[in-house]
Formats: sequence, structure tokens, C-alpha cells
Amino acid sequence: MKKFCVLQVTPTEPNPEHVDFFSNQKECDFFFVTHDAPNDSALKYCPNTTWTDTRNILASMVPKKYEYYAFVDYDYNFRPLRKLGVKEQILEDLNEFNPAVLTYYPGNGMVTPFANNIEYRDSKDTSVIPFTHCGMKVVHHSLMRWFFPMITNFGGGVEACHLFNILEIPFLRHVVCSHKMVYDNGNTDMEAPHNLDGAWNDYRMNEMWKWIRPAFKKNNIVDRFAVREEHKLNAMLIKTVFQKIAMEQNILPSANKNKTDYFDKETIELFFDLSHERFANLEVDLHKQLEKVCDKDIKIINSILSKVSFSDLKTTDNPWIPITDKINSQIKHSRKITTSECVAYYQQKNNNTLFINSANIDNRLFEYLKDKRIAFVGPAPYLKGSGKGSIIDSHDVVVRIQHGIDNNEDYGSRSDIIQSCLNDNYGPPLVKHLENIDEQQKPKFVICNDTASTLLPNGQWGFVDIYESKFDSLGIPLITLKNEDDTWDRWALYWEIYAKQHAEKFDKGVYTVYSANFNSGYGALNMLLRYPIKELSVFGLDFYSAGVPQNDNGKYTKEYTDTYGASGTPNGPDKVLHDQLSQMMHCKNVLLKDSRFKLDKPVLTMLNSKSVTKRIEDFILLPKFKNETR
Repeated sequence: MKKFCVLQVTPTEPNPEHVDFFSNQKECDFFFVTHDAPNDSALKYCPNTTWTDTRNILASMVPKKYEYYAFVDYDYNFRPLRKLGVKEQILEDLNEFNPAVLTYYPGNGMVTPFANNIEYRDSKDTSVIPFTHCGMKVVHHSLMRWFFPMITNFGGGVEACHLFNILEIPFLRHVVCSHKMVYDNGNTDMEAPHNLDGAWNDYRMNEMWKWIRPAFKKNNIVDRFAVREEHKLNAMLIKTVFQKIAMEQNILPSANKNKTDYFDKETIELFFDLSHERFANLEVDLHKQLEKVCDKDIKIINSILSKVSFSDLKTTDNPWIPITDKINSQIKHSRKITTSECVAYYQQKNNNTLFINSANIDNRLFEYLKDKRIAFVGPAPYLKGSGKGSIIDSHDVVVRIQHGIDNNEDYGSRSDIIQSCLNDNYGPPLVKHLENIDEQQKPKFVICNDTASTLLPNGQWGFVDIYESKFDSLGIPLITLKNEDDTWDRWALYWEIYAKQHAEKFDKGVYTVYSANFNSGYGALNMLLRYPIKELSVFGLDFYSAGVPQNDNGKYTKEYTDTYGASGTPNGPDKVLHDQLSQMMHCKNVLLKDSRFKLDKPVLTMLNSKSVTKRIEDFILLPKFKNETR
């Protein structure tokens, strides 16, 4: 077995000096992948990938016959500070310490205070410096399954490197930083994604830390250094703390020459709760972790999901966590899946326990909607100038989100049913409107698929059924999703859609921020499809232009904001959107498979576009932090 191999990601050609140092040597070998153009000598050509993707591909494809695997960025230049050459210095340090991880002191062009601290560099031969750059890591073979695959859930950038360093903490005394050689950054690419948008990097780092923090068992140490409560969720705090401890206590690395396996669960579990989903695949081969789930295991997944009942989902706590655990306990041939993937499989299976197939029917609404062609009308501005008002009014029943769009030519004139979320912004204006219109203009029903309506003076939530008496006095039935046992069917729909709180980047400084909820307008589509209708045609609902950042004119027709106010005003819409990606995914997986459901052609084209499809794929990777309905 050779001592080590060097693994490199490069645009088209590997660093020629690195090839000379390491390729086909007695003690080491050299492998690389490319991302801009094919190369006959490369392990693989990897277009349209992130830095983290290609690191994972390298880790997966390299022959497993080395004691150490050295990941070295192609633009790093080694500069020995003693008498040995580059390869010889690496060999000396590996043989002296037999480390868990080996790295070298940062030099010119490296963004770290240590790079300029020449006095510290020259004061010793080795040190323990937590959170060094991931562009130069030499990993013991027994820890490849611990560090890889690096996470891509949050985009595959600096947050993946930060987690790598967090995962080094159980082995810190054996994470050796040798001062006998430095590495300089020979090419700082300011156009690289991680250099273009510092705010976005910070967000992704903090999201990653919020995800892994519950599994880290040494938060009591880290939290002592937090200056305020929210500081505990700052991803850089853990780096600051462990570097401070290492420097103040002058921690030096320990040689461990007889160690053949660093993957000691007993030690690791002192630092991490291995039940966290990051560690679900520790026993699965790396190449399997990068592959799709095989057909045999998909059958197992679908078999278990076919037994999930509607009542299993009608709960206030996240039901997918135990369901996913059960699935993963039975998967035998593939990697384990995440809860978000489990939800996607459930939606795609389209079984009879989906919300639209689990009828909690109001008999009055049943009789009114039976065999009817329904037009559902939202306030999206793309309808303006469309002239679709007559088409809308030609339907048997017109359901409208709220009221207040005085544009019959484009949005129609009828409001047979009004859909409202009945919160403080929309409930009172709707009541006032209904009190001031003629009897013949009043809707036959008001429907609401939400639960909470208003925060009461005692700090408790008042639910939407507080409006029942008011609407009864107006002679308009209110239909909600509340059951006789005080449960709500919306809970099941919430878990079926699986909205997540997150932000989405579209350009530098251009983001959309989403809440962990879905829109009541989208909920109404699902509510109506529970009934034996003939057709549900949707107009003026475009998922806020697929969530692409825009001002109010791009999200609502002007008549709508004239009635309710601009975004962020007391009675206007929230500036933060509800999660559009979860709703678009659910719409594609569930509603569009129902032959009764018809979307406007522009919206259908948008949903099926390559860009939205890719955004949904990335969305599935994101974890969900909010694991209760309220």
C-alpha cells in the first residue's frame, strides 16, 4: 500500500508542479477531475458541478489502496521551509505523527490572520490550528467515510468546508498543522461564487450550523462565548472558540504511530449525536451515497408509504421523521434518504391518503359543487390585459381569493365563493365588504383552509372559526378544515406540502425569503379538489411569478393592493413570501396529475421549465427546521 495519493479538482489541466511531485511515485500517486473541459487523463469530466461535488466525486472514484488521501487545490503552491522537498516533507510528517488529518501552514494569498503571523509560524514545527482551509487536507483512510461526502444541501460552498472543520473536532489532537512547509494561494479568483457574495455565504454557513448544531454535544463550551442569544446560531462562533482554546492553551499535536483506525464511535459520540441525518449513511459505501436510490429500495419506500394513513399526517408534530426512520431501517441496497426526499416520494406515489383523496366533506358545499366546472381566480397581475373575464364567468362556479379586483374584463365579475385566510390583514376587510354589498352580490360560501386567525390578548391564538357567528349573521356559511374532535385537516396538508423557511438567491444581493408555510390560496385548490367537481380551472395564481424577486406590481394586480395595502403595511401582504418552491413541487407531483385540474398555459409552462425544475431539485436538499404546525 502506498502512503498517500493527491486528489485535485481543476478546470482543464492539473497543476504541472503537482504532477511532477506526486504522479506515479514510489510512495504516492496523483488523480484529478476537470470541470470546464474533458481531459483524457482525468478520472472524470464534471461539468456544471460545485467545488464540493467534485471533491465528493474524487473521494468516490479514487482507488481505495492508500493510507492517506491528500486533497489539494490546483492553484496552491507549496513552499518548503526546511531542507526537504514537497513530497518528502509530507512523508516525514505522516510518518512522524500518523495523524488523523494533516495540513500545512497558510502562506501568501490565504485569507486568515495566521498567514501574516510569521513569528508564530517560525516558533514551532507543528501546531493544532482548528478550522484551517479545506483546500489542503490530508485525510487518514479510516476517516474518509466520516468526512465524505461533503454536504451539498446548502449549495456546496464555504459551508461544506466549515462543516468539514467542525467534524475534525473529535480528533483535534491528531489534526496536525505542520509549519515545515507553507502553501500559497497562487490564483485568488474573485469571480468564484464564494468570493462574490459575502452575505449569501454567511447565510448558508449559519443555516448549516443551525442544522448540525443540535447534533453537536459541546455546545455548552461554545455558548459560553456568545454575547447574546442569537449569537449562538452564528456559524463563526464555533471557529472563534476552538481557535481561542487551541492558542491560549498552546495545544500541540500528539503522535499516534500505532493507530490504524481513527473511526472510533465511542470517541466520536462524545462530540456528536450520530442519530442526526448527516450521519445516516456512515455505514454505506461512498459511491452508493452519490447514486440514486435503486429500484429494489424504491419498492421498499413505496411499500411503507402506501401504509401511511391520512390520520398519521394529521398531527401537530412532524410525522415524516419516524416514517423516514422506518424506511431507512429497511433500505438494504442504497443510501438512506432524508425526510425531504421521503415527502417527495410520497407526493409522487399519489396514493389514496393524499389530502385531495381524504375527504372531510361539508354536505352543503358538496351539493353546491357536485359535477360543476369551477374557475378559481387569484390576484396575479399576468391576467391584466388578458381579456379572460368572460371565460372565467362562463364557469358554473367562480371562486375568488378575497375581493377587491374591479376589473371584470380580465378577472371576471362573479364571486360565488370567496376564499380567505381570515387573518388580521384579510378577515376584517372581507367582513366589512360583505356587510356593505347587496344581498344578491353576496357569495354562497366563504371557505378557509387556515387554522390560526389572530393573537388574543391572553397570548393564545384565536382560530378561524371565530368568524362563524359573524358570517352566519350575514347568511353566508363558513367552511373550514376543523373536525368535531378539534383537530384540523390542514395539519395533514401542511406536512404533505412540507414548506420550509429558507432564502433563495437569484443574483448578487437579490434574494427571496420564504416562510415555513404555504399560501391559503394554494390550500384552497387542494380543498376544492376534495369535492366531486368536474373541473377546476385556475386563473391569476402564478406562485408570485415562481418566487422570483419583484415589487408589488409583479405580485399583485394594483386593485388588490389598493384594497389591502402594499406589502409590509399593517393590512397589506407580508414582505416575506410563503414557501413557493414547496407549493410548486407539490403542484407538479400531486395536483397536475389530477385530470380535473387545469392551469393557465403561462403558469404551466413556467412550472415545467428547466429553471423551476432545477430549483425544486435544490429545494429538496434543504432541511426543514420547523417541525411543528405552530
